[in-house]
Amino acid sequence: MSYMKPIRMFVLACCALIALSVNAAEISWEAEKFAKKKGESIKVYKAGDKVKGTPDEQIDGKPIPDRAVSKASGNAFIGVDNGVATDGSWVKYEFAVPVGGDWYFWGKVIAPSVADNSFHWGIDIKDEEAKKADDDKNNIWDFFEKEELRAYYTTDWVWFRLNSRSGKPFPGLELDQYINFGDTYDPTPLNLSAGKHTFHLIDREDGTFIDALFATTSRAHRQSPTAVETTDKLATLWGDLKQRR
Repeated sequence: MSYMKPIRMFVLACCALIALSVNAAEISWEAEKFAKKKGESIKVYKAGDKVKGTPDEQIDGKPIPDRAVSKASGNAFIGVDNGVATDGSWVKYEFAVPVGGDWYFWGKVIAPSVADNSFHWGIDIKDEEAKKADDDKNNIWDFFEKEELRAYYTTDWVWFRLNSRSGKPFPGLELDQYINFGDTYDPTPLNLSAGKHTFHLIDREDGTFIDALFATTSRAHRQSPTAVETTDKLATLWGDLKQRR
């Protein structure tokens, strides 16, 4: 009898975790599937395109673009050629969330060095408000910017949580999201109402690329610094990633 109570509690806890996983809402989209674009510095890259990646960051003797194209989901991605001056170019995504509440956003990116590792972003802002700024409408999305995270720089695709540099107007500083890559972490969501929203992705640094975006109502997902293998189905990819934790 003394053994049954702990076992029952364990089973109930497992069922609760399963229920949370099943009930979590998820959305995803390819970075090249934007609704509107302005400017020239952000480009769409497809298989066979010439892409200028950071020349001194290579893997297996191959430049970043070769690896990026071969592993991009949908065989396409967006970004800024290395050496190209950013001009405030942006792309706008229109999406809808099925339920209101806290949503945790991720991007699948290549950000190989401190000089090639950020975009600007804004959510539910007007087109004319989207710009290269850290203000009350836009913020900086950093990838491995903090010194503590730079050991994990990679020349391959990796999923990275949405964050902001200043914490205003959007919460979620980079290091708060990634302390020890999940050993201790405090992921910050965006609180969204059910229905339609927009997301502006704005250039900031050249040599930075993004392949896809993913959002979930589950706080539990954690990411390791290991680059993730790609697949055309983002939901399947994410399920596979969770199994590797």
